[in-house]
Amino acid sequence: MILPFHLVKSCGGFVFAAQGSDIHTFSSALEHVSTWKYPAQPVDKPHEPSAETQSSPAPEGPPAKRRKVEDCQDSVSIGQPAESTNGKPKSKKAAQYDCPANERPFIQGLYATADGRHLIAITGADKTIWVFEHDLAATLTLTRSMPKRPCALALTTDNRTILSADKFGDVYALPLLPSSTSKSVENSTANQSSPRSTTSSIQTPSRSTTPSAKPFKPQADPLTVHTKRNLKALEAQKISLARREAILREQQQAANRPQFEHTLLLGHVSMLTAICVGTSSSVDGRPREYIITADRDEHIRVSRGVPQAHVIEGFCLGHEDFVSRLCVAPGGRAELLISGGGDDDLFVWDWLHGTLLGRAGVLEHVKEVAGHEAASKVALTRIFACRWEGVRVVVFVVVECVPALFQFELLEDNTLQHRETIPLPGNPLDMEAIETPGATPRLLVAVYPGEEGGSSLIPLDKEEAGWRLGRVENLPAGGDANIGDEELQKILYSTESLRKSSDFD
Repeated sequence: MILPFHLVKSCGGFVFAAQGSDIHTFSSALEHVSTWKYPAQPVDKPHEPSAETQSSPAPEGPPAKRRKVEDCQDSVSIGQPAESTNGKPKSKKAAQYDCPANERPFIQGLYATADGRHLIAITGADKTIWVFEHDLAATLTLTRSMPKRPCALALTTDNRTILSADKFGDVYALPLLPSSTSKSVENSTANQSSPRSTTSSIQTPSRSTTPSAKPFKPQADPLTVHTKRNLKALEAQKISLARREAILREQQQAANRPQFEHTLLLGHVSMLTAICVGTSSSVDGRPREYIITADRDEHIRVSRGVPQAHVIEGFCLGHEDFVSRLCVAPGGRAELLISGGGDDDLFVWDWLHGTLLGRAGVLEHVKEVAGHEAASKVALTRIFACRWEGVRVVVFVVVECVPALFQFELLEDNTLQHRETIPLPGNPLDMEAIETPGATPRLLVAVYPGEEGGSSLIPLDKEEAGWRLGRVENLPAGGDANIGDEELQKILYSTESLRKSSDFD
């Protein structure tokens, strides 16, 4: 099936839209400019063996990663035969971990630097962060494969450091571009001219080609050795074996450790879901940076910026379900934070002091679109705030599997008020505002087409009579992906899965 556009981001006067694993570039007038395609050779993966080397025995390495999926018919493990080592067929439970369904290099996030010079993307299947230099071809500058799968990114105010939050609760800091004095071993791919044939040149530590030998176990033990000299020799032998095992462990850890400059800043005990950066003036008047993180356990933590990210300033506590989105208010109101997730309301915080300023209902407006019986819960997938008509600050909310946008206005008393509900021909996946000098911003929405079909990239223009749905001419159709509609929906509609199951539901 043809994949829909699922992510959009404005950067430096151009608009970038993700379609599966491809990134399309559009002008501000939404004219298609170029396409970057995911490299055929995955990042940090060894090249396929040639015909001359296929006959040679493969070196033994670490066991293949096992992933659990549902309803897998043909179970084929990654790097291992379908049968177990003893020749017997694998059990149904073991086979569930071997089928790599849903492991596709979809673009999971698009981010842009404030200066509009670089575009950043993350892919979930290979746990890779991609940095693109802003030009008409979206030239790939750098790729870095993270130790754990990133789920959200943020940039520091100086546009030099990427803050990467992963699903294991850790936040790493890594430079947007490596400095010339860095001791990292990452290699740039900036010399590649064609975005369609981009491949990674990241070098990874080579593994030993010597098959792992069976660990030596001494036949003697203190119960069978009776002389003093033999007992000393046995103790020396055990010490030598312990040292050898420690060296092997260190070598294995070094081989699996990312070979680029990165720093662990902070961690949660739960899966991180969102991250953003806030600024506030200190006593001396200088802006001070903070890292705001949210997790699946209803927590919003405020930590100091680099290099004191280990210091926790406070918490914003009040959510009763998972928090999926964070948004710092624009327009000179950076002291306000808007959050949402599995709760029925939007929350407005004075994030530096951890004070809840107000709540705005979302579920009541969702029921007007989806019906009172069909809608009983809310799963927010996007919170987008922008300046409107030069003065107002409006907040657009996207709810998973609801074909509408919900517009709120941030009032002077720091509360949110619902203004209107914008119906759409499909479920919105992402949105972006295209700034126009002297005019109201134009909205660009990526939607999952309904049963009637239609375009998956829809521009919205505000008029006196309401919203006018436009059309992007000469929209690239994209490749025909070998993926079913049910599997695609599991990839695109993943926010509701953050909700914890309860026996009382």
